[in-house]
Amino acid sequence: MREFLFTLLQAVATAAIPVCAAFLVQFLRKKSEQIGAQIDNMELKELLDEVTDAVSTAVTYTSQTYVDALKKEGIFDVEAQKTALETSLKMAISLLSESARSALATIYGNLDDYLVSKIEAEVRNQKTAA
Repeated sequence: MREFLFTLLQAVATAAIPVCAAFLVQFLRKKSEQIGAQIDNMELKELLDEVTDAVSTAVTYTSQTYVDALKKEGIFDVEAQKTALETSLKMAISLLSESARSALATIYGNLDDYLVSKIEAEVRNQKTAA
């Protein structure tokens, strides 16, 4: 009887181990994909936070050092607006890390166009907040 139970248990284990191993491999793959997606999301969030901070700082800097003085004098014309945009763009680019610049260029294509749109949005946000 013992020998029969041992043989039965051995047969069941032989059949069950590959099935359990397949489920375990499948589970580990899914967990690995989930962790990879979370890491990608965290890296993207950090990248977007860096961009937001750089653009906000650049717009505030330009406003305080250039725009406010011209507005007081009443000479903030179209050319001055273009200069302010260029100043903010250069400042934002200089505040971004090389990896952020590279990633944004890969994601959005033209880094300058992307940053100009972010700068214009930030100028509007700062105007409405004031």
